[in-house]
Order: sequence, then C-alpha cells, then structure tokens
Amino acid sequence: MFKFRIVDRYILKELSLNVTAITLVLLLIFGGIRFIRFLGQATEGKVPGETILALSTYEAIGALVLLLPLAAFLAVILVLGRMANDSEIVVLFACGISRGHLLRVVLAFGLVLAIGVGCISLYLGPLASAEGYRLKQEAILAAETSGLVAGNFKKTKGGQWVFYAESLTEDRLGMRNVFIQVREPTQKILFRSSRGRLQTDGITGDKHLILEEGYRYDLVGNDVGIRISRFERHGILVKKGGAQEFRIRHKTLPTLTLWEMGAPKDIAEVQWRVSMPIATLLLVMLAVPLARLEPRQGRYAGLVPAVLVYVIYSNMLGISRNWVEHEVIPASLGLWWVHGQMLLVVLVLLWPQPLWRVLHQLRRLLAWVKR
Repeated sequence: MFKFRIVDRYILKELSLNVTAITLVLLLIFGGIRFIRFLGQATEGKVPGETILALSTYEAIGALVLLLPLAAFLAVILVLGRMANDSEIVVLFACGISRGHLLRVVLAFGLVLAIGVGCISLYLGPLASAEGYRLKQEAILAAETSGLVAGNFKKTKGGQWVFYAESLTEDRLGMRNVFIQVREPTQKILFRSSRGRLQTDGITGDKHLILEEGYRYDLVGNDVGIRISRFERHGILVKKGGAQEFRIRHKTLPTLTLWEMGAPKDIAEVQWRVSMPIATLLLVMLAVPLARLEPRQGRYAGLVPAVLVYVIYSNMLGISRNWVEHEVIPASLGLWWVHGQMLLVVLVLLWPQPLWRVLHQLRRLLAWVKR
C-alpha cells in the first residue's frame, strides 16, 4: 500500500500552491477579458449592467475545465524544475527516493485533480453554462423590450410590427393587456391578449412572444372580411436562433441528455467533456520527464517544449472533435486516438530503455518471420 512520507507531503504542498496560483492568474486574465466584453455589451444596451458580474462568474466556472489541466501541467514542470535546479531531486535520490516513487506522488496529485476536472466538465460546467445562457437570454430579451414603455406604442421591424402594452413586469419580460399589429404584404394581423411574455425556446434557441387568453384578427384584403380566432395560448416568433447560438446552447445540455440524443454533435460534445480529466492525467504524467534538467540549464528550461506540446495536443483534440461532429471519422475512433498517441509519447519519455528493447525484439521477430 502506498503511504505518504514527509517528503511526499512537501511535494504535494508545493504542487497544490503552484496549481492554485497559476489557476488564479489564468482566471484573472480570462475573467478580465470576459468582463470587458460584457461591459462593452452593457454600454451598447445589449446586456443590463447588473448582470455583468454574474455572467462573468458563470463563464469563469466553465473555463476551469480548460484552465485546470494547463495549470496542473505547468505546476508540475515548475515545481520539479525548481527542485532539480536546487539539487533537491538529487538529494531525494541519494536518500533512497526512486524516480518511480516520485512519479507515483505526482500521479496521486494528478488523479485528484482529474477527478475534480471531471466533476466540473461533466456536471458543474454544463450547469453553469445553462444558468449563464438563461441569464443572458433574459437580459437580451429585456434589452429588446427596453424601448417598450407602458401605455405607449412601439414600432419595430421597419414599422411592420406595432406593439402596445398597458403595463410591464419588473423584469420587463412580461406584459399585460397586449395589443400587436403585424402588417404583411397580403394581410394585416391583429393580436389582443390579457397577458404576454418573452421567452427563449430551449431546443431551437428561437425567441417567442407568448400571448395568453386573447383574440387574433386576420384582415385579408378589402372584400374578404375579418376572421376572428380565440386562443388560450399563442406564440409569435420574434427572433430566430442562429448556428452560433445553437453551439453555445449545446454546451449547456446535461451530459446524460447528450448521450441519449446520440447525434454526431452530441457524441462529440460528450467525448470532449470526458477528454478533459483524461487530458489532465496525461499532461501531469508528461510533465515529469519534461521537467528533467541537463547541467547548466535554468529551472524554466522545460516550459518552452511544454507549451508547444500542450498547444499541439489541445489543437488535435479540437480538430478531432470537429471531425466527429461532421462525421469525417467514426465516433468509435473519436478523440481517443489523440489520447492514445499522447499516452505513447508519455510512455516513451518515462521509460525509453524498456520500450526500445521491446521494439528491438519485435524488429528481430519480424526479420525472423520474413526469412
């Protein structure tokens, strides 16, 4: 059974402090960028100012899925690089601490972090995205009705639509005693209802005005007359959801729901969420050989190849996700081939000699078979 020694607790403490500091710095950068973006939208009247902090918080929770693996990767390289530069690694080896033992300590740290990333990726992240999406859509709808003053008429869509509401609710999404005139090339439609409310469709992303307990008057030409219909509930399409909005909304769906839906885009999203904890563990393992320093190398010498490897790895995952969405590769292959290649790289860097011996034996076996 693996037991933590005093030196193990020291290494885990250093790793925890570094990953916390790096995560906070990355969150500060990411959160600042998103905050400025929402602030710009607020000045344009697209988002109410009181929702900026909440939207930034939800965005930051979703970003942890991408920031934590990178923070863990950099933390292991920085801690082991500093220990090697200060000759602490040499002292550990002289005291009987093997390289395998050091790897097990780092793996224990990576496993705990991977479990946390998995919880965020599979559950908390989509939940925060869904809440942020709901809040943003309500803010957009409220902004669209910002010019609607109770008791006054408002023209939209170039004068083709005329709105009137006797009173508005506090969130400006609900209306009472609503009158709407829609002018079309061949007819004119009038709506009169006791209540109305703006809402976003959770599946299509379309924005509708839902009218309750009212009448619809269809005026077709001058000779046809008027057709009157009574309704308990009637929906009017205000704005149609776009492709970009569909992609954003797709990230808000629960993982189990995406798995049950089973479309290529759904499977790609599920595999992406599962890939985050796997990537965390692989990156932590990869950081151990990258942190090895040659004589007269600085403690940060491993950062440049580490960043390069991370960029290639993350881009390959993104490309594979796009391929699965567009059915370029089968879902069974999915993103797993990228993780398989990364695992092979990790094994080669961690245990180069045993692997080379295995490959040499395979080469001799193939040569014997060809005789």
